[in-house]
Amino acid sequence: MPKSTRHTPLFGTMTTLGGVGRRGTSRLHAVAAAALLSAGLMQHDDALALALGRVAVQSSLGEPLRAEVDVLEITQEEASSLRVGLAAPEAFRSSGMDLSSAIAGLQITLQRRADGRAYLSVVGSRPVNEPFVDMVLEANWSSGRLVREYTLLLDPPKTTAVPPAPLN
Repeated sequence: MPKSTRHTPLFGTMTTLGGVGRRGTSRLHAVAAAALLSAGLMQHDDALALALGRVAVQSSLGEPLRAEVDVLEITQEEASSLRVGLAAPEAFRSSGMDLSSAIAGLQITLQRRADGRAYLSVVGSRPVNEPFVDMVLEANWSSGRLVREYTLLLDPPKTTAVPPAPLN
């Protein structure tokens, strides 16, 4: 009896493997994708969770910190229960950042611009004398928590040029 050179798969052919062929596999992938999409849509509250964006520093070296952090996404429920502050010193250490005494006691409040966009107002009470300051914010609300790291750059104070004295 001649030996067959035809390869026989260990578990049978595609058409007999559990009754799923190439078309069946495509349908199975489509069903799986639809299930994932449906699950994602059912979890829409998580998809719209609080998100923080860039920080805009408004103060200069030698002044108390004034900055605004864009709030990219926030629901009414999150806004009503939101508490934001500096993270614990352990969060700074685990991020490889130093906690500057100049930002101790920051006041951080949720505000709205005239166009309705939300932002965090960050106001310090101590002068900042370092050009770079690390800040780790921790936001807590009724259904979640967010920790976000920032490195702030403070520019030297703007000086107004004094016109040279006229030569006599």
